[in-house]
Amino acid sequence: MMEACVGCGAVVEKIDGPSHRYMTSAPACWARYGELLGALAIEPGATATRALCVDAYAAQHPGMPGPQAIQSVGVHLLNMHGYLVQNRPVGIPQNLGLDRHKGAFHWLQPPSFAPSRTVFDVPFDAPAAEIAAAARVWAESVWAAWQPHHAQIVAWYSRYAGKRA
Repeated sequence: MMEACVGCGAVVEKIDGPSHRYMTSAPACWARYGELLGALAIEPGATATRALCVDAYAAQHPGMPGPQAIQSVGVHLLNMHGYLVQNRPVGIPQNLGLDRHKGAFHWLQPPSFAPSRTVFDVPFDAPAAEIAAAARVWAESVWAAWQPHHAQIVAWYSRYAGKRA
């Protein structure tokens, strides 16, 4: 039996299993994400690839309106804007100072991810360069889906991340 992931829309096997507490997804999608991150954790030099995957997955599985989901999506979209638009190095965001700005973001209505790549488009048993390239394409497709909100994301970026070194 199959089901569509409520986050990314990927059609996956319907299984019993856990999922994230505020990033909504089908259990099979969450399991695949865990497998991918596990493979990247043991791959030397995969820090940037891992960050691409974390940002893409979180932005593609935004959950429901609530403080944690809103903050999570906001931070991941800021990070994506930083490296996909501002050409900053790919990585986990540092020193955004968002702990001082709780509630700085508001809910953005999630877009359709129908044309986007998903976690299933990133191999975890391929050469590192192939995995990195697929992760980048996935992140770019998720970023493109959020296009209706790019102006808001740019405003947040300018306020919270644009002046950091």
